[in-house]
Amino acid sequence: MSFDIHTIIAGEQDFHFKFQLIKPKIKQISYIGDISLLSRKVLGIVGPRKQTDYGIQVLHKLFQEARNHDLVTVSGMAEGIDQLCHHLSMQHGIPTIAVLGGGIQRYFNQPDHHMIYQIIENGGLVLSEYPADTKPEKYTFPQRNRIIAGLVDALFVPEAGKKSGSLITVNNALDMGKPVFATANSVFLPSSEGINHLLEEKKVSLVYDFTKFLDKFFSRKEENNFLQSADCNLQSAKHLSEQELKIITTISQKSECGIQDLVADIGIGVGELVPLLTMLEMENCIYQSMPGVYKKL
Repeated sequence: MSFDIHTIIAGEQDFHFKFQLIKPKIKQISYIGDISLLSRKVLGIVGPRKQTDYGIQVLHKLFQEARNHDLVTVSGMAEGIDQLCHHLSMQHGIPTIAVLGGGIQRYFNQPDHHMIYQIIENGGLVLSEYPADTKPEKYTFPQRNRIIAGLVDALFVPEAGKKSGSLITVNNALDMGKPVFATANSVFLPSSEGINHLLEEKKVSLVYDFTKFLDKFFSRKEENNFLQSADCNLQSAKHLSEQELKIITTISQKSECGIQDLVADIGIGVGELVPLLTMLEMENCIYQSMPGVYKKL
């Protein structure tokens, strides 16, 4: 079985706006699978390659609730927690995204290449910023981690030691203003030292209840009638900012608008525009007809 590897260059229309916000800048993205998953709400899950029984139990508990929510997962397809994330996602019917630390073609020659096939066959997405035959190196994985952080709406870390590479993803997410969460970890395990330190410093939020955690960021499947929902409640217009009203008006006048069109018309940068678009989506005022293209409900 073989898959076509597609490549999108920065600046092209199909280059998703989430990639535009990631620093250092991404020059290109190669992928196989369903690229439209990038426009859905994404839960990132990262952790150590040598996961403990505790970490495994935490993820199983998380996915028992995650399967009831409308979300996509993303991780790095490394051994341990990453691969468990992809496996449990597929097991519970949740699309999953794997961000690789090397060229996609290189991974087809790796012992765990079967996971790429499984992810794609289950409606997922595999992507990399590297040319297809790029060999994974020590430096490519930290670079990969910033992409994972850039794609998430929320990041969850079940466990991480002091030197765990997953802490790079955590710090990237925090630098981007993304919320990061973890469960309480044992004070006796080295695999807990890194995340416990971040919890102590209050850089990472503590999760006691997975239902409340997921409800905060992701709609429940039975409640997700987004495209069938009522129009934006105009009675709440007084709560919208001038820029948000301007965005709605612009999209209404043009029938549909791309990110770059809105940047030009509204007069603000992509970094300021995207959070406003996200809020208007949550208010059921607009929706994405395709990645980065918005219409008014």
